[in-house]
Amino acid sequence: MSETSENKSSSRWKKFAVFLALLAVGGYFAFEAVRDIALDLSEGRIPSAIPDTILENIKIDREIEGDLWKADIGKVERGKDWANFFDIDIEMTRKTGQLWTLKAPKGRYFEKNMRAEISDPDGTMTEKGIVFYYSAPLAKWEQKTNIILFPDGVVASGDMGRFSGSYVKLLPGGVMEAEKGASLVWFDPEGKEE
Repeated sequence: MSETSENKSSSRWKKFAVFLALLAVGGYFAFEAVRDIALDLSEGRIPSAIPDTILENIKIDREIEGDLWKADIGKVERGKDWANFFDIDIEMTRKTGQLWTLKAPKGRYFEKNMRAEISDPDGTMTEKGIVFYYSAPLAKWEQKTNIILFPDGVVASGDMGRFSGSYVKLLPGGVMEAEKGASLVWFDPEGKEE
């Protein structure tokens, strides 16, 4: 039996909803990664020092609400109220089985106003054979608003489709706001654009 057009439409909307949910979770993962590094700094796990300090090969392993986090940071330059990070590599295995990765060449953290920036973050999400890729030129976060901002845009793609936005905010709870234009291309199961 062939599917009716109503069933096909319903199936597409379900897949579309899954794709958007994956995008939101990806942004939330980036937020959690930035927040975790910021908390390590503010709680003194990576010491604040006078004079300035350089630490190399930092490894952080942590379980947060059943999710396993591993972070490798090649180098941290730490000052009184700031830190520069280099060669950031983060992996999270969620209790649901999803695997998230985030890599970035550098980042900055400003302790006074609790904000952070990561340059050129990219990564993947893998679950049950589905692979999802994301990248952005810049990600910013500040504790006061608890919002992740991709001011220069973000791109996310996988087998289900491709999303790109030129100015994207990730609000607490995983809600995404795409301002200044966005594009969403959906692929059907045969890989054709819809």
